[in-house]
Amino acid sequence: MTQQLLMNNVPVLVDHTPGSRTTTVCVAVGSGARHDPENVAGATHMLEHLVMSAPLDGGPSLSERTERLGGNCNALTSPELLVIHAQMLNEDAARVIGWIGTSLLRPQLTAATLDRERQVVLQELSAAASDPSDAVQDAFLERLFAGHPLGSPVGGDPESVARITVDGMRDAHRQALAGAPVAVSAVGGLPAGELLDALAEAGLGTLPAAAPLGARPRHDPPAVPAGTPERWPDDFCWLLAGSRAPHLGDPRRHAYTVLAHLMGASPASLLYARIRNDEALAYSFQSWSRAYSDTGAWRMLAGAEPANAPRLLDSFRSLLAEVASEGPGEEAFPAAVRQAVMEVVLRAESQQDAAIALATDRALAAEVTLPEQEIEALGRVTAEEVAAAAAEVARDLVAVVRPEAG
Repeated sequence: MTQQLLMNNVPVLVDHTPGSRTTTVCVAVGSGARHDPENVAGATHMLEHLVMSAPLDGGPSLSERTERLGGNCNALTSPELLVIHAQMLNEDAARVIGWIGTSLLRPQLTAATLDRERQVVLQELSAAASDPSDAVQDAFLERLFAGHPLGSPVGGDPESVARITVDGMRDAHRQALAGAPVAVSAVGGLPAGELLDALAEAGLGTLPAAAPLGARPRHDPPAVPAGTPERWPDDFCWLLAGSRAPHLGDPRRHAYTVLAHLMGASPASLLYARIRNDEALAYSFQSWSRAYSDTGAWRMLAGAEPANAPRLLDSFRSLLAEVASEGPGEEAFPAAVRQAVMEVVLRAESQQDAAIALATDRALAAEVTLPEQEIEALGRVTAEEVAAAAAEVARDLVAVVRPEAG
């Protein structure tokens, strides 16, 4: 059972599992790529690299120290979050939490460490740009959220990364820790009392508390006209099609989740039956929906041969229209709901995934949606609500393809 505690007003969520020999701790800072300083896209992603990889107190980095103990430590940057998480043996938890505190609160922001990580980030960006299945996602979000920070790549671009300075990183670090809401979670064998003691010793109780979602200003992205590729490439390509989706506080988001499973990679999905079994248009495809604080994005990603790509898009649009007009079907709909529920259960039963979900949810929202609550919400989704979601996606559909036609 999840306990919701406070440490100097910082929310701490604890799912104590007696008998577990390990614990996963997660710190979620509600400052992500959309909050990067103007003209310095990629600053938060760079901070993630420095927190994880810069020397710690003149010695090995946070990630190296944790791995030397047999644990694992990683971080991620999303449009709205910077997340640090580590799994370790219970007896090592206090030490690792102390290192997380030092790395996050006092990272080594020097010219030497910045230049080293800049080269690593540039390699990361080059790898993503050379992979059409990655590049198409950035292109889609840029189109879907044109003129809005959500449309910028999380890692920035080579030009913006080259502009990052030590002073700029210090400003970005100050901005993230001074004004962004923070939440901490722990899942595993470490008792709550020992966890709170370790967090206090690490100084993590000095961070800002998570602010209620409704108290934050909403910045709705401008409207974007629907559109599809006018030209298709001559080689194997990746197609991404989707639309805006409900924001994090909108209960309609659950219908979009069910729609994603209805159009997912499972052999029980309608999309699988259409484009894989009936028409043999694609082998690799998936759909998912993601909610942000003020909007969301629903999308379908598929790889296809050049002759198949336009046909695949036509079949996808036709299927959306059928679901919108006729409903999701007596067999496919309950299967999609069960798959959505299973996704929640698997996340809850993974120590690492559960810790990340608890901290990130609390950093973005006033209340944590526990797995039981999410399962109940999915169970209340109706076929009519899924049909309405399909109609909205079909009406506002944006599609992009990579590589682009030469």
